[in-house]
Order: sequence, then C-alpha cells, then structure tokens
Amino acid sequence: MTETQQPDPLDDVIMNFSFTVAQLNKILHILGNAPFIVSADLIGYIRMQGEPQFKAAVEAERLKNEPKTTP
Repeated sequence: MTETQQPDPLDDVIMNFSFTVAQLNKILHILGNAPFIVSADLIGYIRMQGEPQFKAAVEAERLKNEPKTTP
C-alpha cells in the first residue's frame, strides 16, 4: 500500500526576509555551489525580487552623489 502525501497548507504562505546586498551575495554564492537542479529556481526567485530593489538603490545612490545645480 502506498501512502499519498498531503500538501502542507502552509507551503504557499508568503514570508518576507530582509538581507543586505553582502548577505544576499553570500547566499547566492552558496546556492551557486549547489547542484543546478536544486538551486536554479531559488536563484531565479531571488533575482526576480532583488533586481528591481537593487536598481532602485543604485539610482538613489547616484542621485545622492550627483552635484546639486542651482537655478
């Protein structure tokens, strides 16, 4: 007799974490050393969520360091 596993109802709950860019780079480095079949989806999710945030941070930093012009 084979048992069928019931899906965990919490599997689809969204959780939010905060990491620095340095911490994310460490996580991605570790995932990059894992087998592709295990890490590819997770790396993709991190990139999908992180890229817009990173681009916004780069732009904010650029604007902060841009010389001020007076009218």
